[in-house]
Amino acid sequence: MRQERSLEERIQYLEDIESIKKLQATYGHYVDKGWNGKEVDFESLPALFTEDATWKCAAMGVDSKGVNTIIDMLKEATADGELGMHSFTNPIINVNGDEATGKYLLWVGVKGAGVTNLVYQSEDVEYLRTAEGWKIASINLHFAQMLNS
Repeated sequence: MRQERSLEERIQYLEDIESIKKLQATYGHYVDKGWNGKEVDFESLPALFTEDATWKCAAMGVDSKGVNTIIDMLKEATADGELGMHSFTNPIINVNGDEATGKYLLWVGVKGAGVTNLVYQSEDVEYLRTAEGWKIASINLHFAQMLNS
C-alpha cells in the first residue's frame, strides 16, 4: 500500500529538485569558457562537490577521485580550449531522502586548435545533501557522438 506524502514532504521534494537543477546548471556555468571574457571558475568549483567526489569518463580515460583531483583534471582538460559550452537537457532527477540521482543528455560545444566540435553525451550524477546544501558526489559521462567542423 502506497503511503501519501504530506504537503510539506511534497514541497520539500520539489524544492530539492529545483536546488539540484540549479546546482547542475551552476556546474555547467563554472566549467564554461570562451565568450564575453568568460573563463572556467576554478575557485568556485570545489564548493559544488563533496570532498570524496568522483568524476569518470571512459572515453576520455578519466577516473578522478577527490575534489582536488577533479579540479586538477578539469584545469588540464580545459587548458588549451578556446570555447566550452555545456547544455544539460532532459533532466530525470530522483530524490530519496538525503541522496539523489540525475540523468541528463549533455551537449558540449568545444573549440580548440582551430577545430570546433559538438559532443553528445549522457551524464549520470549522484548528489548528497550536506549541511551546506546539495553537492555533487559523482559524475559519470557516457560518450555518444562527436561532430567536427
